[in-house]
Amino acid sequence: MLQHGGRLSSSAAEHPDLFYSGVASSSASHLRSLPVTAATGLCDLSHGRWVPDTQPPLYTNDTCRHIHPSQNCLQNARPDKGYLNWRWKPVMCELLPFDGMQFLGLMRGKRLVFIGDSISRNHMQSLQCALSQVESPQNLYSDERGKAFTWHFPSHNFTLANIWSPFLVNHSVEQNLYKLYLDVPDMAWTSQLRQYDVAIISTGYWYFRPSLYYLKNGVLGANSYAQLNITTIKLVPTLKVALKRVFKYIAKEYKGIVMLRTVTVDHFEHGSWNDGGICNRTSPYAETDNLLSMPWMNSEINKVQIEEFEKSAARSREPWRYEILNVTYSAFLRPDGHPGPYRIQEPSEPVFDCLHWCLPGPIDMWNQLVLHTIQNYSPRKSA
Repeated sequence: MLQHGGRLSSSAAEHPDLFYSGVASSSASHLRSLPVTAATGLCDLSHGRWVPDTQPPLYTNDTCRHIHPSQNCLQNARPDKGYLNWRWKPVMCELLPFDGMQFLGLMRGKRLVFIGDSISRNHMQSLQCALSQVESPQNLYSDERGKAFTWHFPSHNFTLANIWSPFLVNHSVEQNLYKLYLDVPDMAWTSQLRQYDVAIISTGYWYFRPSLYYLKNGVLGANSYAQLNITTIKLVPTLKVALKRVFKYIAKEYKGIVMLRTVTVDHFEHGSWNDGGICNRTSPYAETDNLLSMPWMNSEINKVQIEEFEKSAARSREPWRYEILNVTYSAFLRPDGHPGPYRIQEPSEPVFDCLHWCLPGPIDMWNQLVLHTIQNYSPRKSA
């Protein structure tokens, strides 16, 4: 594996807060705290509880053909269906049900893009399934890896797309080591961003992969997962540097609506994804549970995402274009919403997916937040 000495580059010397000695904080450790909020008036959409709901989901695996095979839990013989019968009840208000006809009407002649990793694509396919109950979309583009798509709803002239960009910054990979250029937004999306009227941005879990970091064309360091003979860098401050540059680019180059979807929460128990971790719960956490402490790392990532996004909005002449979809806490309460063992197995030996979300499932609530944001968007001229 690639080795580097421990000497800091000039870029590294300018960012001493990024460095530490020792092992990165475990995402399994917990800190009892309320989530960072993104309130709208008296209504805090980010905090609330899941309540029983007798209404059927907007779609099923029979009525939507766009579900990724590994998230098609019903088709993959998940026996319990109780995870489908809950709705999100925010504090001090009600979140209106998703209305596909209304959404397509508001987005007539517009283009919306999801930019991020596989959870971003998971969200895109959730929205696609909900909208396909109103109109069947046409596939304009699918990449050969199955990571990026563009769909068109012809009667509404609405385009829905997702762009694969797991780090949001430029990167390459060699022998399972990722090289991240923290100050260079990923050309995969910067080359296309201006084509879209609405952009939903997200990242998070890929920063746990073995990574070597570059800043100002120099080697900055690496995370602990890389196991390199080089200065170790904290994950959260590294993400902060990348997000600051990404949001700066968006503020300068993009004039559409920008939504930041915050990090989700995985629910591996008794191990992690690669060493026997499982998720077999069949109901949400309740407020009376003793497990209502958000995982420390998810909480810290949530905070830095919101802080950097709000800083960018505050510097903008058009702060009303910025909106946070703070789903971290609501996702934390849904350990029952993952495919678990009910996914397409590659390899054939059982592997639990406790990160992505069943479709239909809890992730469909995120579309209510997107519709809420679009409904409340009111462009104003700068003073």
